[in-house]
Amino acid sequence: MSNGLIRPFFIIVFCIVIMITLYSSFGKSYRTIPFNMNTNYWLTVVLLPLDSRPPCTQFVEQLAHIAGIKLLLPQPELLDNYKVSANKQELRMWLSQASKQADAAIISTDMLIHGSLLASRLSSGTIDDTKEVLELLTRIHQDNTHLKMYVFNIIPRLLIADNQDNIAFQKNMLKYSVIKDQAYTFENTEDIKKIASLEEQIPAAVIKHYIAMYEKNTALNSTLMDMVEQGVLAGLVIGQDDGQPFGIPNSSKQQLQYQLTQKPSLANKVFITRGTDEVAISLLGHIAMKFSNYHPKVFVIYSNQDAAQIIMPFMPHTVAKTVQEKIEISNAIEVNTIEEADFILYVHVGTKNNKSAFSSAAEQLEGLMNQGYKVALVDLTENFQISETLLPVLLAQDIAIPRLIAYAGWNTTSNSIGTAITQACIFTKALTKETNLPETMTLYKDNLEFLTARFLDDLYYQKEINPYVNKQLQRSHMDPYNLENSYYQMNDKVQKMMLSKGKRLLREGLSNYPITIHTSQGLQQIAITDLHIKTHLPWRRTFEIWVEPTLSIVVIE
Repeated sequence: MSNGLIRPFFIIVFCIVIMITLYSSFGKSYRTIPFNMNTNYWLTVVLLPLDSRPPCTQFVEQLAHIAGIKLLLPQPELLDNYKVSANKQELRMWLSQASKQADAAIISTDMLIHGSLLASRLSSGTIDDTKEVLELLTRIHQDNTHLKMYVFNIIPRLLIADNQDNIAFQKNMLKYSVIKDQAYTFENTEDIKKIASLEEQIPAAVIKHYIAMYEKNTALNSTLMDMVEQGVLAGLVIGQDDGQPFGIPNSSKQQLQYQLTQKPSLANKVFITRGTDEVAISLLGHIAMKFSNYHPKVFVIYSNQDAAQIIMPFMPHTVAKTVQEKIEISNAIEVNTIEEADFILYVHVGTKNNKSAFSSAAEQLEGLMNQGYKVALVDLTENFQISETLLPVLLAQDIAIPRLIAYAGWNTTSNSIGTAITQACIFTKALTKETNLPETMTLYKDNLEFLTARFLDDLYYQKEINPYVNKQLQRSHMDPYNLENSYYQMNDKVQKMMLSKGKRLLREGLSNYPITIHTSQGLQQIAITDLHIKTHLPWRRTFEIWVEPTLSIVVIE
């Protein structure tokens, strides 16, 4: 055989092998179905995000698409870019105009007042900024009485912002904040002595700025509550940035919780929760369920008996408390029996001490899916290590992960729980509509692509690639949070690594598992046959990644 024929020959053989593999895997032939690309949106929602990162923009947009909701986002050039704050004045004008086209709005006051989440940690917004934003919200309500505005505002994180002025005092300010709250709670004289000692080590101006930041934030949240009570706002979510069981931020939250108990009319309109990045996602779920009058029933299962009461890193309270908060915000209902549930929220809490139970947890999860239950998996890790996650165990035990209806394991506990619940609620709601085969295929494709993005991001990038490249950068005396001139080289490196992980995921976890779907024509089986991914680092740091998977899906006959 001539050299010119060798390459085409092997390509043909390879294609035949793939065809035989698919045929033998499914036992039947398969066909492609044209997807329903013409979406008839039933709702239009404006999103003024917390910042420009994928969780605050891309995730919300993708979940809105699954829900059949048209999402209006500002032009990227108006938003922040890492340490460069957004164009607040332009965003305020954009919001005023975009609101005229929408049924509902999700609005971050931190973006409008400060210019981003990072800017809010520095309390960059002025008194005039706050006044102007409150007047803007009132004016938008007056001009668009049909518009339902849902606002979210974040209680600043426990750790003082890490700029040049504060960096030297971060550790002592953390101690000060924690002990201050403990002294207020327990009135321990030893704590009072420690506070006095810390006040001698920290400049008074730093302490004053830190305390004033929470006082201004609490005052703003109180005003926003009043605006809900007056009908200007349809709802409010008060999120809490990274914290611990004790700290001045918790005192602020408790003040607001007390105020809320004094206003019974605000029940189911104002929510106080732990979390930041996922709050817009949760509000999207709230709006989708509220406008459709759908309240999905959720049965919660924990992977072990201790999981519910664990307090995870950066959290002020237990895993169970966060689950409860996110279910309430999403307009879902937690039920006591599995039989009445629309889906199961399976919460895995991985620690270095309970790894021996991972295999049995995987078997339990597989058993639930085999019985026909819809399962959303939250894959939490105490130390943010891949060895503490459940997904690799599912892959190793050949469990069909495409049959999950939702998955999340990114960043903090609240991020993951809020994202998984919202995806499951939206997908479950979408399944209630009777659809033909192309429409159902499109719905599953959209949901599977978001699911695949979570596998690629939450597991492979966050738990493998990110720690690996960070160590490489640090060995070369480069800062993973400040890539500067090494950005393009690192971006290219990450893209190649993500492509490799994508091929592995397709081979080991996606392509050999038929999925049964319900259509107006009856039961059908579909399967994933290919995966293409696009990725890049959205900011000049390695902390997060933008990933967009595209799946090829066929009908098995």
